[in-house]
Amino acid sequence: MNRYLILLLVQLSTSLFLLKANAQPPIYKKIIGSKKLPIELNLMIDSLQMGKDAEVITEKILPTILNIDSYARVLSKEDIFLIGKIEIYKSLLKSNEQSLKAKIDDQSIKLIDLALTKSSDRFVIWFLKALQNDCRSIILKPKTIESDSNETNKIQAKVSGKKFDKKIQLLYRWVSKLNPEALDFESLFKAELLTSMIDALYGIEHSFYLMASNTNFEVFSGLNKNTEEMKLFSLSEIKTQTKTVKKEKSVDDILDSVINEEQTPAAILLPQPSKEDWLNEENAPSNLKNLPKPAEDSEWLQDF
Repeated sequence: MNRYLILLLVQLSTSLFLLKANAQPPIYKKIIGSKKLPIELNLMIDSLQMGKDAEVITEKILPTILNIDSYARVLSKEDIFLIGKIEIYKSLLKSNEQSLKAKIDDQSIKLIDLALTKSSDRFVIWFLKALQNDCRSIILKPKTIESDSNETNKIQAKVSGKKFDKKIQLLYRWVSKLNPEALDFESLFKAELLTSMIDALYGIEHSFYLMASNTNFEVFSGLNKNTEEMKLFSLSEIKTQTKTVKKEKSVDDILDSVINEEQTPAAILLPQPSKEDWLNEENAPSNLKNLPKPAEDSEWLQDF
């Protein structure tokens, strides 16, 4: 065996060993909301920072988060919760799309049920449940035709009918986008939601600004640009999970295999199946709890 080749292999193996020794798990920053914010907003912010583009999204929304944190300091908890919820609902259901096929029926409920079984993102689950509740309210309170000869009643019936039709269009827009049979259903559906989620953050920022502008400016200390001074949010360092790989060969292992071509590789132990029965509740991962309960009716749609 050429001794120069052996020397080259030694140097290469040593370099790889040093690189591996110095390697650290990748770390990225993640925005975390506090209990001082509506849970819908916290779920949405958490959902935005999932997936392969998490770091890009975090960097994009951080200036808006800083502004929201600054404005919210002079607002009451009631205003923070009310405006936060309204802007999220409004952004998700804001649409001028019209479909002649728009309808909400029992099949819509079944479709959402199936979509829920294919979802793990807590914001997606919350939104689907809210959508399902609103669809049920449409089914349980169908559109009525006012036959009263009273002119005032006719006008009220006409206005009510238009609101009803608008609700169906708004809900059908999202129902029509559900394709739970797709292998990557959740990621595809989140891509549809992304623009509305970002718009909701901008809406909250703008509404908080308008309300903060009407407060005593002696109290309002100005915009915070330091993430370490945020009151309603925090910026945490998250280590990305790395997959466990089999043990690397040592320098001696590599040289031995080069010098002795007849040597067979060492036996590799395969990972054993988990002995835990995940069907038992006590062993199962923690299921989704404490999700915000969707509205029991669709009265909040009245303003659309």
